[in-house]
Amino acid sequence: MIDKNSPVPLYHQVEQDLKQDIKAKKYAVGDPIPTEVDLIARYGVSRMTIRLAIEELEKEGYVKKVQGKGTFVKSRKVTQELGVITSWSETVRAQGKEPVAKRVDTCERTATPELAEQMEIEPDTRLYYIERLRCVDDEPLSISKVHIIADLAPGLLELDGIKDSLYKVLEERYHIELSSADEVVEACAADAEQADLLQIEEGYPIIKVTRLTRDPIGKTIELSEVWTRGDKYAYKVHLSGRSKKKY
Repeated sequence: MIDKNSPVPLYHQVEQDLKQDIKAKKYAVGDPIPTEVDLIARYGVSRMTIRLAIEELEKEGYVKKVQGKGTFVKSRKVTQELGVITSWSETVRAQGKEPVAKRVDTCERTATPELAEQMEIEPDTRLYYIERLRCVDDEPLSISKVHIIADLAPGLLELDGIKDSLYKVLEERYHIELSSADEVVEACAADAEQADLLQIEEGYPIIKVTRLTRDPIGKTIELSEVWTRGDKYAYKVHLSGRSKKKY
Protein backbone atom coordinates (compact mmCIF):
# COMPACT_ATOMS: atom_id res chain seq x y z
CA MET A 1 0.00 0.00 0.00
CA ILE A 2 1.05 3.66 0.23
CA ASP A 3 2.69 5.83 2.87
CA LYS A 4 1.32 9.38 2.95
CA ASN A 5 4.30 10.50 5.07
CA SER A 6 6.82 9.30 2.48
CA PRO A 7 8.67 11.86 0.31
CA VAL A 8 7.78 9.66 -2.70
CA PRO A 9 4.83 11.23 -4.58
CA LEU A 10 1.52 9.50 -3.93
CA TYR A 11 0.82 8.88 -7.61
CA HIS A 12 4.18 7.13 -7.94
CA GLN A 13 3.45 4.90 -4.95
CA VAL A 14 0.09 3.96 -6.45
CA GLU A 15 1.72 3.30 -9.81
CA GLN A 16 4.36 1.04 -8.24
CA ASP A 17 1.76 -0.90 -6.24
CA LEU A 18 -0.40 -1.52 -9.32
CA LYS A 19 2.69 -2.45 -11.32
CA GLN A 20 3.59 -5.11 -8.75
CA ASP A 21 0.07 -6.52 -9.00
CA ILE A 22 0.41 -6.74 -12.77
CA LYS A 23 3.85 -8.36 -12.57
CA ALA A 24 2.49 -10.86 -10.04
CA LYS A 25 -0.27 -11.64 -12.57
CA LYS A 26 -3.02 -10.53 -10.21
CA TYR A 27 -4.37 -8.94 -13.37
CA ALA A 28 -3.70 -11.00 -16.50
CA VAL A 29 -3.10 -9.59 -19.97
CA GLY A 30 -6.44 -8.32 -21.27
CA ASP A 31 -8.00 -7.99 -17.80
CA PRO A 32 -9.33 -4.61 -16.65
CA ILE A 33 -7.73 -3.00 -13.64
CA PRO A 34 -10.08 -1.58 -10.96
CA THR A 35 -12.03 1.56 -11.83
CA GLU A 36 -10.95 5.01 -10.66
CA VAL A 37 -13.67 4.92 -7.99
CA ASP A 38 -12.43 1.57 -6.68
CA LEU A 39 -8.80 2.73 -6.68
CA ILE A 40 -9.69 5.95 -4.85
CA ALA A 41 -11.38 3.86 -2.17
CA ARG A 42 -8.46 1.42 -2.00
CA TYR A 43 -5.69 3.99 -1.66
CA GLY A 44 -7.54 6.90 -0.04
CA VAL A 45 -6.20 9.45 -2.52
CA SER A 46 -7.67 11.94 -4.98
CA ARG A 47 -8.96 11.19 -8.48
CA MET A 48 -6.08 13.24 -9.93
CA THR A 49 -3.52 11.05 -8.11
CA ILE A 50 -5.11 7.91 -9.55
CA ARG A 51 -5.18 9.38 -13.05
CA LEU A 52 -1.51 10.36 -12.84
CA ALA A 53 -0.60 6.84 -11.70
CA ILE A 54 -2.52 5.26 -14.58
CA GLU A 55 -0.94 7.70 -17.07
CA GLU A 56 2.50 6.54 -15.90
CA LEU A 57 1.52 2.89 -16.25
CA GLU A 58 0.26 3.62 -19.76
CA LYS A 59 3.51 5.40 -20.72
CA GLU A 60 5.49 2.36 -19.56
CA GLY A 61 3.29 0.04 -21.61
CA TYR A 62 1.64 -1.82 -18.73
CA VAL A 63 -1.94 -0.75 -19.46
CA LYS A 64 -4.07 0.65 -22.25
CA LYS A 65 -7.13 2.90 -21.91
CA VAL A 66 -10.15 2.01 -24.01
CA GLN A 67 -12.65 4.84 -24.36
CA GLY A 68 -15.90 4.04 -22.60
CA LYS A 69 -14.74 0.62 -21.41
CA GLY A 70 -11.94 1.10 -18.92
CA THR A 71 -8.21 0.46 -18.53
CA PHE A 72 -6.81 -2.95 -19.45
CA VAL A 73 -3.54 -4.77 -18.81
CA LYS A 74 -1.43 -4.73 -21.95
CA SER A 75 1.09 -7.28 -23.19
CA ARG A 76 4.41 -5.40 -22.98
CA LYS A 77 7.06 -5.41 -25.66
CA VAL A 78 10.06 -7.65 -25.16
CA THR A 79 13.08 -5.33 -25.27
CA GLN A 80 16.54 -6.60 -26.18
CA GLU A 81 19.62 -4.58 -25.34
CA LEU A 82 22.25 -4.63 -28.05
CA GLY A 83 25.96 -5.02 -27.33
CA VAL A 84 25.97 -8.51 -25.80
CA ILE A 85 25.20 -11.94 -27.26
CA THR A 86 21.96 -13.23 -25.75
CA SER A 87 19.51 -15.82 -26.95
CA TRP A 88 15.90 -14.97 -27.61
CA SER A 89 14.71 -17.06 -24.67
CA GLU A 90 17.25 -15.42 -22.32
CA THR A 91 16.01 -11.98 -23.35
CA VAL A 92 12.39 -12.95 -22.74
CA ARG A 93 13.06 -14.58 -19.35
CA ALA A 94 15.07 -11.56 -18.18
CA GLN A 95 11.83 -9.58 -18.44
CA GLY A 96 9.78 -11.98 -16.37
CA LYS A 97 8.11 -13.83 -19.24
CA GLU A 98 8.24 -17.50 -20.14
CA PRO A 99 8.97 -18.38 -23.79
CA VAL A 100 7.50 -21.51 -25.32
CA ALA A 101 8.39 -23.21 -28.61
CA LYS A 102 5.05 -24.18 -30.16
CA ARG A 103 6.61 -25.80 -33.22
CA VAL A 104 10.09 -27.12 -33.93
CA ASP A 105 11.19 -28.35 -37.36
CA THR A 106 14.69 -29.75 -37.88
CA CYS A 107 16.74 -31.35 -40.62
CA GLU A 108 20.29 -31.85 -41.86
CA ARG A 109 21.39 -30.15 -45.08
CA THR A 110 24.46 -28.92 -46.93
CA ALA A 111 25.31 -25.31 -47.57
CA THR A 112 24.36 -23.95 -50.97
CA PRO A 113 26.85 -21.55 -52.59
CA GLU A 114 24.66 -18.60 -51.57
CA LEU A 115 24.29 -19.76 -47.97
CA ALA A 116 27.99 -20.62 -47.77
CA GLU A 117 28.87 -17.09 -48.83
CA GLN A 118 26.53 -15.64 -46.23
CA MET A 119 27.97 -17.88 -43.51
CA GLU A 120 31.58 -17.44 -44.67
CA ILE A 121 32.08 -21.21 -45.02
CA GLU A 122 32.80 -23.68 -47.82
CA PRO A 123 29.93 -24.81 -50.08
CA ASP A 124 28.51 -28.24 -49.19
CA THR A 125 29.47 -27.82 -45.53
CA ARG A 126 27.19 -30.03 -43.45
CA LEU A 127 24.66 -27.99 -41.47
CA TYR A 128 21.91 -28.53 -38.93
CA TYR A 129 18.76 -26.52 -39.62
CA ILE A 130 16.36 -25.63 -36.79
CA GLU A 131 13.14 -23.67 -37.26
CA ARG A 132 11.04 -22.64 -34.27
CA LEU A 133 7.80 -20.74 -33.69
CA ARG A 134 8.25 -18.96 -30.37
CA CYS A 135 5.37 -17.79 -28.18
CA VAL A 136 4.96 -15.62 -25.08
CA ASP A 137 1.74 -15.54 -23.04
CA ASP A 138 0.31 -18.12 -25.48
CA GLU A 139 0.71 -15.60 -28.31
CA PRO A 140 2.99 -16.27 -31.32
CA LEU A 141 5.80 -13.73 -31.21
CA SER A 142 8.62 -14.82 -33.51
CA ILE A 143 9.84 -17.27 -36.12
CA SER A 144 13.49 -18.29 -35.94
CA LYS A 145 15.53 -20.17 -38.54
CA VAL A 146 19.02 -21.26 -37.55
CA HIS A 147 21.85 -22.94 -39.46
CA ILE A 148 24.62 -24.46 -37.31
CA ILE A 149 27.88 -26.06 -38.40
CA ALA A 150 26.99 -29.74 -37.83
CA ASP A 151 30.51 -30.93 -37.02
CA LEU A 152 30.60 -28.62 -34.00
CA ALA A 153 27.61 -30.25 -32.34
CA PRO A 154 27.15 -33.92 -33.31
CA GLY A 155 23.72 -35.27 -32.40
CA LEU A 156 22.32 -31.79 -31.72
CA LEU A 157 19.00 -32.39 -33.46
CA GLU A 158 18.24 -35.32 -31.17
CA LEU A 159 18.33 -33.15 -28.03
CA ASP A 160 15.13 -31.84 -26.49
CA GLY A 161 16.93 -28.75 -25.20
CA ILE A 162 16.94 -27.09 -28.62
CA LYS A 163 13.25 -26.30 -28.09
CA ASP A 164 14.31 -23.88 -25.38
CA SER A 165 17.73 -22.17 -25.45
CA LEU A 166 19.96 -23.31 -28.28
CA TYR A 167 22.86 -21.23 -26.97
CA LYS A 168 22.65 -22.93 -23.58
CA VAL A 169 22.91 -26.35 -25.25
CA LEU A 170 25.88 -25.27 -27.37
CA GLU A 171 27.72 -23.87 -24.35
CA GLU A 172 26.93 -26.48 -21.71
CA ARG A 173 26.90 -29.70 -23.75
CA TYR A 174 29.36 -28.92 -26.54
CA HIS A 175 31.52 -26.34 -24.72
CA ILE A 176 31.27 -23.92 -27.65
CA GLU A 177 32.25 -20.33 -26.85
CA LEU A 178 30.03 -17.75 -28.54
CA SER A 179 32.63 -15.01 -28.73
CA SER A 180 31.36 -12.43 -31.24
CA ALA A 181 28.49 -11.76 -33.60
CA ASP A 182 27.48 -9.42 -36.39
CA GLU A 183 23.81 -8.53 -36.34
CA VAL A 184 21.64 -6.73 -38.88
CA VAL A 185 18.23 -5.41 -37.84
CA GLU A 186 15.73 -4.40 -40.49
CA ALA A 187 12.04 -3.67 -40.83
CA CYS A 188 9.94 -5.66 -43.30
CA ALA A 189 6.38 -6.71 -44.01
CA ALA A 190 5.03 -10.15 -43.16
CA ASP A 191 4.49 -12.45 -46.13
CA ALA A 192 1.54 -14.85 -46.25
CA GLU A 193 3.33 -17.71 -44.47
CA GLN A 194 4.74 -15.48 -41.72
CA ALA A 195 1.38 -13.80 -41.22
CA ASP A 196 -0.31 -17.17 -40.79
CA LEU A 197 2.23 -18.37 -38.21
CA LEU A 198 2.29 -15.11 -36.24
CA GLN A 199 -1.49 -14.65 -36.44
CA ILE A 200 -1.28 -11.22 -38.02
CA GLU A 201 -2.39 -9.68 -41.31
CA GLU A 202 -0.23 -10.13 -44.40
CA GLY A 203 1.89 -7.00 -44.81
CA TYR A 204 1.93 -6.33 -41.05
CA PRO A 205 5.22 -4.73 -39.82
CA ILE A 206 7.74 -7.25 -38.49
CA ILE A 207 11.38 -7.00 -37.45
CA LYS A 208 13.97 -9.22 -39.09
CA VAL A 209 17.25 -9.85 -37.27
CA THR A 210 20.08 -11.69 -39.00
CA ARG A 211 22.98 -12.76 -36.78
CA LEU A 212 26.26 -14.45 -37.72
CA THR A 213 27.96 -15.82 -34.59
CA ARG A 214 31.65 -16.76 -34.35
CA ASP A 215 34.05 -18.51 -31.98
CA PRO A 216 37.13 -16.86 -30.38
CA ILE A 217 39.26 -17.34 -33.53
CA GLY A 218 36.62 -15.95 -35.83
CA LYS A 219 35.18 -19.15 -37.29
CA THR A 220 31.45 -19.28 -37.94
CA ILE A 221 29.27 -21.18 -35.47
CA GLU A 222 25.79 -20.34 -36.65
CA LEU A 223 23.62 -18.09 -38.77
CA SER A 224 20.25 -17.17 -37.34
CA GLU A 225 17.36 -15.29 -38.87
CA VAL A 226 14.50 -14.20 -36.63
CA TRP A 227 11.27 -12.51 -37.68
CA THR A 228 9.36 -10.89 -34.80
CA ARG A 229 6.10 -8.99 -34.56
CA GLY A 230 6.89 -5.28 -34.64
CA ASP A 231 4.24 -4.46 -32.05
CA LYS A 232 5.70 -6.92 -29.52
CA TYR A 233 9.47 -6.44 -29.72
CA ALA A 234 11.95 -3.58 -29.45
CA TYR A 235 15.71 -3.07 -29.44
CA LYS A 236 17.52 -0.86 -26.96
CA VAL A 237 20.97 0.58 -27.68
CA HIS A 238 23.20 2.51 -25.26
CA LEU A 239 25.08 5.30 -27.02
CA SER A 240 28.11 7.04 -25.59
CA GLY A 241 30.05 10.06 -26.81
CA ARG A 242 30.13 11.83 -30.14
CA SER A 243 31.87 10.91 -33.36
CA LYS A 244 35.21 12.67 -33.95
CA LYS A 245 34.51 12.88 -37.67
CA LYS A 246 33.86 16.29 -39.18
CA TYR A 247 30.73 16.52 -41.28
